[in-house]
Amino acid sequence: MLLSVSGAAFFSPFQLTHIPETTDHMIMAEQEPAAVDILAIAAHPDDVELHIAGTVMKAIAQGHRVAICDLTAGERGSRGSRQLRQQETAAANNILGIPEGYRVNVEIPDGDIQLSPENVLKVVQVIRAFKPQVILFPSERDRHPDHEAAHQLVCRAYFDAGLRAVASTHNSQAQSPHRPARMFMYSHSWEDTPDFVVDISDFFERKLDGLAAYGSQFSVPGRTVEDPAMGPQTFISGNDFMEYSIARMRRLGFQIGARYGEGFQTWGGPLKVEDLLTTI
Repeated sequence: MLLSVSGAAFFSPFQLTHIPETTDHMIMAEQEPAAVDILAIAAHPDDVELHIAGTVMKAIAQGHRVAICDLTAGERGSRGSRQLRQQETAAANNILGIPEGYRVNVEIPDGDIQLSPENVLKVVQVIRAFKPQVILFPSERDRHPDHEAAHQLVCRAYFDAGLRAVASTHNSQAQSPHRPARMFMYSHSWEDTPDFVVDISDFFERKLDGLAAYGSQFSVPGRTVEDPAMGPQTFISGNDFMEYSIARMRRLGFQIGARYGEGFQTWGGPLKVEDLLTTI
């Protein structure tokens, strides 16, 4: 039975920051941002928009602070340039309601997300900077190697972020250990059976608007058209892929008695429930 849940300074062309040649890998404002409730981590720009944007927007509407961390710039994609994708992400941030300073990119090479000490430290720094209570991150299995690698990287960084023996800094200032209370996984192309589904019906249209912001990557029926000038057709660029994605949201919504939904799996054990009525 499924549980129903109802109830940036991404390096834009206007504010581009590069990783300095030091151990400080953070790409964000000079001052660490206020702590957030939820940190969504994705392998590429547009992954959050495609898979969990409804949940992100709903959390913001409920008064929760949300930040996003993209691990790569998606620079190896067959369509669009690095600069264009930066512009698209800035536009998507405005649609999702992500404030400046609350979307970061740690610039791991696209297609090469290694479980290296350097990459782990980059994600540790992000976790300690935002101090989330909940992390949303890719599931363990998918057709795209970057998504599987992102899962492993976040799992390791989650653990290391809570260790005092693991030192990290931001702007030469030592960071304090922090380990989020929960982590939830979201699926990409290969679906897992969700443990719970978030009702995103009220945010479905805005989610499509956010996807349409990535015109180099997606064709969104009724909002964009397939443009051959963007490059060769890819697995995700045609109407068929978007129609499938919409059908998935519709099916997940149906399973919980809603119109549209986004599914998640728990990580690290079952959910703690104090009152069964809170699950209604």
